[in-house]
Amino acid sequence: MSDWACISRFGGIGDNLVASAVLPALKKRYGCVEVISQLPQSCVFENNPHIDKLSQHKEGDIPGESAEAWHRWHKVRASEYAFYANLSHSMETMVALFPTQTQFWWPAAWRRKFCGRNYIEMVADVCGVPYGDCAPGFFPTAEEDAQAQQTRGEQIGNGRVIGWVLSGSRVDKIHPASTLIVARLIRECDATVILFGGPGRDCEMGNRIIDHVRRQNGSTKGVVGAADATLENQKWPIRRVLTQLRHCDLVIGPDTGPMWSVAMHPVPKIMTLSHASLQNITHGWRNCTTLHADPAKVPCWPCHQLHSSLDTCTPDETKAAAACISSISVEAVVAAAHDALGRKADVVDLHARTQDDAPARAAGS
Repeated sequence: MSDWACISRFGGIGDNLVASAVLPALKKRYGCVEVISQLPQSCVFENNPHIDKLSQHKEGDIPGESAEAWHRWHKVRASEYAFYANLSHSMETMVALFPTQTQFWWPAAWRRKFCGRNYIEMVADVCGVPYGDCAPGFFPTAEEDAQAQQTRGEQIGNGRVIGWVLSGSRVDKIHPASTLIVARLIRECDATVILFGGPGRDCEMGNRIIDHVRRQNGSTKGVVGAADATLENQKWPIRRVLTQLRHCDLVIGPDTGPMWSVAMHPVPKIMTLSHASLQNITHGWRNCTTLHADPAKVPCWPCHQLHSSLDTCTPDETKAAAACISSISVEAVVAAAHDALGRKADVVDLHARTQDDAPARAAGS
């Protein structure tokens, strides 16, 4: 495969979609591209026109008994291609730090100086491709698009649809006022809100929101759950969730995979940032309003730290949620939603964007 390029990415949905950004440039440069990834998140690479071969492995297929064994496997595979890059840890450990790293505990000023890089640009630098040729991409099939359109028609009809992404993978990526915000979006924006998430925890979170909507608004009209209770017999697998988001009139959520799936889609988006900065995440996204903490009020933001628990994070006054995302007020989200629904989706060229195309607001603005 001397004329082939190959990338390997064993990550979550968002990790894989960030890695997908370099595929158009690699396809253009080498002609043929293979992607090596791990199930089930590898499904986000399916139907990507820039991929000629997708190798999807189960957990345990790749030697993982030690870091050395892991890297030896990649070294052997690299010899088969004109270009090869293992993109695992191209963001995490580099610009998003784990508590097991010494750098996690270094002063905030150092972290902001060295970790303030854009995630896509980090991956582009690893692969040696121009930033302007990079764009994360999720590509539904015609059948998936048709199913999403049918679902919208059956569930909502011709009214407005807001996609609410329930959570990210870490403790700082859950807005503690989700119940209040969703109830107000339904009532004040005259919209149906679909609660998107993964199986298990997100389903439970969605059920709590639906119950709150019933109590606050008087009924559950206008709220739809789109997260499964278990992994078995899923009605909302990964690709269906990501496809349905593209058929919403507005998508709101934290820095997580489903948001990355619509990063370059014209659907209006509201990003509620937590540990990361605008420069890290939404710089260059299409039609996106970014809400974030006011560093004068939340001095730890942005921290560039990956928090699995509040033990390493600055909690809000309730001690139950992260201070950064909690500081994004209910009013700020609802006002941004009104603005986004009132704007016509942009049609700018993906490679001719400026920072002005991605407005940002501090939490209370």
